[in-house]
Amino acid sequence: MGDTLHLGYIHPNHSKLNKAALTRLTEKYIAGTASGEERLELESWYNEQLAQNKLQQDTGFDEAEQEITGEKIWNNINLQIDAKEQTKPKRSFYRWAVAASIIAVLGFGAYWLSGRISDKNTNKVAALIKPGGNKAFLTLANGTKIDLDEAVNGTIASQEGIKITKTADGQLVYAIVENTSGKQASGYNTISTPAGGQYQVTLPDGTKVWLNALSSLKYPTAFNGKYRNVMLTGEGYFEVAKNKNKPFKLTTAKQEISVLGTHFNVSAYADEPEIKTTLVEGGVAVKNFSPMATGVLKPGQQAVFHGTGFEINQVDVEEYIAWKNGFFVFNNEGIKEAMQKLARWYDVEIEYDGNFDGIYFGGSFSKHNNLQETLKILESTDKFKFKIEGRRIKIIK
Repeated sequence: MGDTLHLGYIHPNHSKLNKAALTRLTEKYIAGTASGEERLELESWYNEQLAQNKLQQDTGFDEAEQEITGEKIWNNINLQIDAKEQTKPKRSFYRWAVAASIIAVLGFGAYWLSGRISDKNTNKVAALIKPGGNKAFLTLANGTKIDLDEAVNGTIASQEGIKITKTADGQLVYAIVENTSGKQASGYNTISTPAGGQYQVTLPDGTKVWLNALSSLKYPTAFNGKYRNVMLTGEGYFEVAKNKNKPFKLTTAKQEISVLGTHFNVSAYADEPEIKTTLVEGGVAVKNFSPMATGVLKPGQQAVFHGTGFEINQVDVEEYIAWKNGFFVFNNEGIKEAMQKLARWYDVEIEYDGNFDGIYFGGSFSKHNNLQETLKILESTDKFKFKIEGRRIKIIK
């Protein structure tokens, strides 16, 4: 679907764009002859201009010209989608999945299509609801609870030969300053994220963990035993440090995952019917407790536990780890499942008015959007509308 535009990027040549240059770039973009740099210049420039509501005054484009150009681009998008649909006949969601993705990537598309969204009050309220960020609480073995959002950067605690440091970019790092192996039993720390929160932690063995919203990780202050045992609720992405002499074991409420050194993602929310373990590289052994079942994953595979057993499927792993890289990616996902993820990130409640069975969502967009931008993307599908009251979102079919 083309190059991804990371929101907030400002191209150095923005100041040189005038109406003539803009027209030339737009024509090349629509024709598919623009270079990667030219596409990036056009996309990021429009994002900046439209965010500041100064497109018309800076370029001389009047409202009618904006609408015509926007319609050309939208038609070009549909032509691209039609071509792709011919090779994907079984994915009925594909048209609006791709459209939503491109609208998200081309930021300005959501503005040109804003005529599809009539509830201005909804937009004003939604604009006040910001995306989540690096928020978490650290509970030490002695019961001390630290709000990592408010804690100053630098060393925040020391325990059992371990120094715990908070970095400026929202990470928690454990560093061994004294070898205490075998001297005493380790206590357990817990890092937990609220709704609208995420956090990254580097464990004493060098393992890196990214926690999604409404998740927690319990782990020892030092890995002194035969295994490196940790416990997860919610969702986490793990880059496990290699140590063939001390296997890494991750336990959820219904599952155990054993690894030596690998990258994988686990989604084990209590309010979701499935537990999904996705392997990026290396190898993992998955064991379900009830019913008892085991399996070994290869890179690109996912184990899905349904409650009565589990199956192993080949998947696109990028879809399942996009959240840690700052994106939502939905691939033929039920609207309720998709909205549940948004609810965790924006810290809102979801209410449904109508029958949403058989409605699926596809597409990708930045987690850094405020709620207004996200709802614009969703409403552009013409499948539903939103009504917002405080932090409660009612979806109306």
